[in-house]
Amino acid sequence: MIKVSVIIPVFNAEKYLGVCLESILIQTLKDFEVIVVDDCSTDNSVAVAESFLEKFGGRLKIFSLSENTGTPGLPRNVALNYAGGKYIFFADSDDFIINSTLEGLFNYAENFSADVVYTDTCFKCGEEIVPKSLEFVSYAKEKIFDGKPYFETEILNERIEKFLRFEFEWTPWLKFSRRDFLIGNDITFSEAKTSEDGVWTFELLCTAKKFLHIHEPFYVLRTNKNSITRRKRLPEDWAALHTSSLIKNIDSLAKFMNRFDFFQKNSSVRMTILDYFISKHLAQISLVGNTLNTRELYEVFLREFSNSNSPALNAYLFLLTKLYQNEMRK
Repeated sequence: MIKVSVIIPVFNAEKYLGVCLESILIQTLKDFEVIVVDDCSTDNSVAVAESFLEKFGGRLKIFSLSENTGTPGLPRNVALNYAGGKYIFFADSDDFIINSTLEGLFNYAENFSADVVYTDTCFKCGEEIVPKSLEFVSYAKEKIFDGKPYFETEILNERIEKFLRFEFEWTPWLKFSRRDFLIGNDITFSEAKTSEDGVWTFELLCTAKKFLHIHEPFYVLRTNKNSITRRKRLPEDWAALHTSSLIKNIDSLAKFMNRFDFFQKNSSVRMTILDYFISKHLAQISLVGNTLNTRELYEVFLREFSNSNSPALNAYLFLLTKLYQNEMRK
């Protein structure tokens, strides 16, 4: 079995994709495969990827979707279906990794028999193709006393509380996961165009018995103003993006929690999780709330909700309305 499958979703990444692939090519661990899934790029991204086929000597697979999904989540799901590695590592096409990344993460996973290895640090660089320097970034929300790896508690309530305090970064490239763990627990990305990684991270935390936490940087995050989350949009497009993502993420969360007795027996926790994600999306929508008038915002909501069927979100909104009415009657 291949040791690691590296999955890279691609959309119009011709500028940086070569650097990303080069960084994988020089890995100290050689037993890996790379799966590139192109989301209907309109530039030369596919050509850039194809130029590396010979260099990888059969370890690079390239797939092209028939229509654009507009999200990195669905290309990742497609790649996961074709992955043959014992472990899965996700990378973004505009970022890159240091040469010991795959070996380091693989050794942590093997030595600790981990389902998931999570690192709370990385490096960051600017938009230059070959960065002149790297900045160390720590996402640790608590003081690291000795830097030694440790397993997160197996008590689900405590993990959820830490998640709600945002003590776990959402980005997939901070996690290194065992493939049969992901497949066995049906952990995939939602169809949402934003915050899909938050739902995915929440599912990892709820299902991984051995969630290993390390404090060592392996990844280089590039500040790219043209990325999905940083790209400039019209106010109505921004509102539509987060409204549609809200609907799809809540639907995915509800289906996931329906599989667990814990959430069936603890409805208040379930409600707290839904409220947490809904509040995140509403906060993003509010950023353009002063730009759009009530009618324009209503049209966005009407269009996005008419294209969806989310019982969980409908129930949540109905409950909020009832709570609001009760407060008004006091």
